[in-house]
Amino acid sequence: MAVTNRADLIVRTHQVLKRHFKPVHSPKRSVFEHMLYACCLENSGHDAADEAFSRLRDQYIDWNEIRVSTTLELTEVIKCLNDPEEAATRIKRVLQGVFEAIYSFELDGLTKENIGQAAKKIRNFDGTTPFVVAYVIQQGLAGHAIPV
Repeated sequence: MAVTNRADLIVRTHQVLKRHFKPVHSPKRSVFEHMLYACCLENSGHDAADEAFSRLRDQYIDWNEIRVSTTLELTEVIKCLNDPEEAATRIKRVLQGVFEAIYSFELDGLTKENIGQAAKKIRNFDGTTPFVVAYVIQQGLAGHAIPV
């Protein structure tokens, strides 16, 4: 039996995955918007998350208005998601956590930091889940993480 080396196995696996799956390219967003989008995307598909995120942006004036809204109101707006109540809770907790930590919704300064330090800061915000952290690292900070 021939021993296959690890590099060949990775190359073959990558080729099979490329045939069956297409990459999802996210639009240009700020780091904070990636964080909120990840709250919508967790446990839902990209189409539903896109719809929910656009509804949030269209129906509210700013992120602070969403932060002070009730979970029930948010659930009605993002009812296209698989579990809108859980997503609404995540969104509110992340908004509140970021606001209490830095009194702003501006996180683009994290792009200038080391990925490890930025990930630690994101993890420390109240309401972030491992999925949200990994998604922000991958999409917002161009790091290597797999949101599962």
